[in-house]
Amino acid sequence: MAKYNKNLENLAKDILVKNDMLKLPVNLIEIANNNNIEVYYVSLPQGISGAIKYNDKKNKFQILIEKNEPESRKRFTLAHELSHYFLQGTYFLNEHKIHYDALYRSGTNETEKKADYLAGALLMNEELLTKLFRINPSIKELAKTFMVSESALTVRLMTIGVL
Repeated sequence: MAKYNKNLENLAKDILVKNDMLKLPVNLIEIANNNNIEVYYVSLPQGISGAIKYNDKKNKFQILIEKNEPESRKRFTLAHELSHYFLQGTYFLNEHKIHYDALYRSGTNETEKKADYLAGALLMNEELLTKLFRINPSIKELAKTFMVSESALTVRLMTIGVL
C-alpha cells in the first residue's frame, strides 16, 4: 500500500480544479482534451495496458489504452498515463521516448509508484471519497460511483486513512 503523499494529493486537487473535474465520475477524456492530449483505445501487445508518447508531427502528447480491458481498468490506466504527463511531461517531450506500462508490474520503481498514486488521487479525490464513505461505507457502491475497481477503491481508502 502506498504511503500518504500530501504533495501528490495537492497536485491531483489542482489538476481537478483547473479542469473543473471536482465531480463524479471524473471525466479523464476531458482532462486529456483540456491539456491537448489525444487518447486512443487500441489493441496493444500482450501485457501492455497503456502508453504515452509525444508526437512531434502533431506537436502533442498521445496516450494509448488497451481497448479490451474492463472499463475500470481502462480508467485507471488512462489516469496513470495522464499522471506521467503531469509528473514527467517535459521528459517525454525532450527525450522523444514512448513510455509503456505493463498490466501487472512487479517491483515498480518510484516513478511508477508516483504515477499510480496520482492516478488514484485523480480518480478518487480525497475529500469527496471521505465524505461519501461516511454517508455510505459500501465499497461496492462507491466503486460504481467513482467507476473504479473495488480493489483500487480499497487501496485508496487505506492510503488516505479512512479504512
